[in-house]
Amino acid sequence: MLGARDTAYRVHGGTGERSLGDLTIEPNGQSEPTYCECCGNRSQTIWGYIYDGNLPRAAYFVQWTLESLDHFPNLDFLIGTWGDDSISDRQLISWVFDPTQGNSGGFTVVDSQTRPAASSSLCAEALTRERVLADSGLFTRSKQMLDAVWSNDPRIEELRRRASA
Repeated sequence: MLGARDTAYRVHGGTGERSLGDLTIEPNGQSEPTYCECCGNRSQTIWGYIYDGNLPRAAYFVQWTLESLDHFPNLDFLIGTWGDDSISDRQLISWVFDPTQGNSGGFTVVDSQTRPAASSSLCAEALTRERVLADSGLFTRSKQMLDAVWSNDPRIEELRRRASA
């Protein structure tokens, strides 16, 4: 059984407490809201890119049900080589945000095989939760990317408000 330290991660909420190196995000697009099949509430997906300096390192997708705590938001990261289509090394790492976890919510890495990005031609490998946790470098880097998106993408303000409520 994994310890609590390995299962959840809390971000600093954009307070500048964590050094992210040169990670920056580029918000890129968003879907028109759709309706959730199980509850009928509107759902939204946004996406963008994460850069380390000038180099693209990942694409990210955030999917959540608007104005609803019934479905926890999903954050997916396709991490790998971008800009060279001859290299197919992008790994999908998925996180879920649980606003009921602790005082300000928390994130947990989850299996990514069932996420929509797993079936994309952009994804070379959808990683299991266990695989991500076993690779401390990949786990740490994905936490940094999660922190960069969570703290800086203005389109997820509703989700950040949930965390601080």
